[in-house]
Amino acid sequence: MAQPHCYAFATHILTGGYVHAVRRRTDGRQGPFTGADLQPAIVTVERPGSSYALDHLMVHQAAMAPDTVTLFIRGPRRKTASHAAEELMPSEQSWPESAVPGNQPEQSHSATVDESLTMRRSLRDRPIIN
Repeated sequence: MAQPHCYAFATHILTGGYVHAVRRRTDGRQGPFTGADLQPAIVTVERPGSSYALDHLMVHQAAMAPDTVTLFIRGPRRKTASHAAEELMPSEQSWPESAVPGNQPEQSHSATVDESLTMRRSLRDRPIIN
């Protein structure tokens, strides 16, 4: 999905990677937009060890490889809502199968304590962290 976030952020790729497209808005920089309002600006391949930061005004899209893990550091909220070019978001039917049988695809949300502990165990088991 092509979207700007409500906040600036920095990320560091730990494993896996992705093709990352930063896009330029052609309709100004205010409010909702569609894919027709975007032009490609920079396309990069992010690999383990890559780092970058994006401002909250930037529109970007990432196509991640399986098993990608990134460290994501979010800045303070700068807008009340994010906007996305929804027609550029792949449908849930095209999402890959869950790694755990029975799990269903979920929209993004803040992690619960149990989800955080599960992620931490997974990162230790892989071993990405100690």
